[in-house]
Amino acid sequence: MKTGGKIGSAKAQEQYDVYVRGEWDLFDRNPVRAQASLEAVRELRIKRVLDIGCGAGQELLPFVVGQRVLGIGLDHAPAAGRAGRQLFAKCHTSGRVVFIRGSAEKLPFRSEDVDLIICRLALPYTRNAQALSEMARVLRPGGVILLKIHHARFYLNRMKKAAAATDLRRVAHAARVLVAGIVYHVTGRQPNNWLMGSESFQSERLLRRELSRYRLAIREVMPDSNPRTPSYALVKEWRG
Repeated sequence: MKTGGKIGSAKAQEQYDVYVRGEWDLFDRNPVRAQASLEAVRELRIKRVLDIGCGAGQELLPFVVGQRVLGIGLDHAPAAGRAGRQLFAKCHTSGRVVFIRGSAEKLPFRSEDVDLIICRLALPYTRNAQALSEMARVLRPGGVILLKIHHARFYLNRMKKAAAATDLRRVAHAARVLVAGIVYHVTGRQPNNWLMGSESFQSERLLRRELSRYRLAIREVMPDSNPRTPSYALVKEWRG
């Protein structure tokens, strides 16, 4: 039993490593994404930038390379930071980057200690209220969050593809997330149980409702936004 678990764990880590390195390569070959991130915070003075669900940390590249900015990559994966440290050391030695393992629901930082947060496609897998509350807590007033989410259309598309491939497991997963998201939108409470799990889709309407609790607001829609995975630049409002 233990041996099988170790083999399974090793395979999962290998798959994770391949995935995050692939995401790094995609980002590195698409300078438009990096430029869009820089443009969204062009008037923001940045000393610390936090990437939640960082993978290899490629989203930190525009901010740390050649600049006096500390990049912090946070991921819950057991292999968090392994690929990122190797890739930064190999390709971008001038960047100041550290990687830590942790969760969005309990960020290991002092209040108002971060100038910029990047959270791309991590929110759907978190307890949204806790994650947004923590982001708001550690972000300084006037700070920005670059957020990308999964809309219901993302899971509908997944369900369609899974059904065409007769992959009933993936069909069931997408259906479960859709039901959980509907419950979340209607009741204001995100499910977290064995029946529906905790993964959920978001929408702009739901975001505005949640963000208003934490002095966060949508400032603009990002250029890479699309109906399945909308992207936003959020700002933390100053106290009135």
